[in-house]
Amino acid sequence: MGAHLRNDHARIVDFLKQCFDEVVAPGVITTAEEAGRAGAVFKERNVAALVIVHVFWSEDQPLIALLDGCRELPMILWNYHPTGHMPTHLTADDLFRFSGTVGLLQGSVPLQRRNAKPCLVAGTPGNPVLREELRQYWLAAGIAQAMRGGVVGRIGGPCPCMTGTHVDGKVLQSRLGIRLHDISSAEYAAACAAVGRDRQDAMHDQLVLRHPVQGVSEKALKLACRNTLALDDLVARHGLHAVAIQDLDEDLHRLAGIRPCLCSPLSTESGVAFGMEADVDSTVGMLVAMRASGGPCMFGELFTYDPHENLVLMGHAGVHDPRLAAAGSLRIVPDAEYRNSDTCEGTWQEFILAAGPVTCVSLYDTGAGYRMTVFEGESVGGPIRLDGFAHALVRLDQPVAPLISRLVERGMMQHFAVARGHLTGVLAKWCRLSGVEFWEARG
Repeated sequence: MGAHLRNDHARIVDFLKQCFDEVVAPGVITTAEEAGRAGAVFKERNVAALVIVHVFWSEDQPLIALLDGCRELPMILWNYHPTGHMPTHLTADDLFRFSGTVGLLQGSVPLQRRNAKPCLVAGTPGNPVLREELRQYWLAAGIAQAMRGGVVGRIGGPCPCMTGTHVDGKVLQSRLGIRLHDISSAEYAAACAAVGRDRQDAMHDQLVLRHPVQGVSEKALKLACRNTLALDDLVARHGLHAVAIQDLDEDLHRLAGIRPCLCSPLSTESGVAFGMEADVDSTVGMLVAMRASGGPCMFGELFTYDPHENLVLMGHAGVHDPRLAAAGSLRIVPDAEYRNSDTCEGTWQEFILAAGPVTCVSLYDTGAGYRMTVFEGESVGGPIRLDGFAHALVRLDQPVAPLISRLVERGMMQHFAVARGHLTGVLAKWCRLSGVEFWEARG
């Protein structure tokens, strides 16, 4: 029996190494003392998640000690089967080898009594479906670990006209582990004023070389560069991972001249998420989507739709990453919303999202807890479909009018992150690990 146990444990660890970049495996745990030592190792190594495997039946005490020592860790519970089939005849030793199911069921009581909610997977080492599921959990666990202790900045305070964007910083921190840091419009304007002329001119010259500029004066473009570079400085000053800008704030426009709507070079390169209209929750959802996709996302809202072609037009003013644009579609144009009311015409980017699969992601505080809503489609790409805005034309994989009805019935803000790729699986697993309700908006 000992040889089987050692071999099965080795197979499990080898398989997990195919799914995760690093596996900390202190051996088969059979006593509470071994569980205590394992928990200390996990804490020392700062593991992202705990994978519990009942290789065979055991007493409750080792599991209880492990759970008590790893309370803060997200948990994956593997319904392990050693071979993938049941032999036609079993010896007593065979029965012990296949008795992990007994331990799994018995162990559910200590889990429930500690209000532990592990994510369940099932299968045999080598199973490709299980391998992909665990790979997604590895990515989701990394995102969850990186989010804990993160900081989101809000520039200009809450948005008075959009009450759904209002957020309680204590709730945000207690539920998602992210701290809200408020930055006044005055501090933002001071950061703008402190940007050196050499940095401002260098960014201006690079933009003029890279992209067509239409209808934007040199004065407006340089002012936009200054106000965008100030975001980099505030991100570095406050250690921000995401920024929600109250770009409708009158003080921001009065003090800084125009709102920032170009791409902040250093912050964007380091994976900082930028949202608008002070929508902190949607900006945090965008940060999760960016880390799931491994690249930039578009902050947007669902402008309108075509029920016959099953298309939705999405977009928004914002600090957008040019890498999202379809080839040849990006140009620098005046701020279509504030060109006639600010001190100058302002500056932002017009482009259409490149073609390819996308996942649209919303994170929203329902009051009872956070909910992530997702739906998928295909960005059509192609020529510009909306003058003056960064936008995406997305063909959905379901009828659009019923989808919108379901979104309204469930309740949400209008903002989405439009992320490249099929991300539903990873995002669902992040939600399970993070205690967030997940809803795939399908009929």
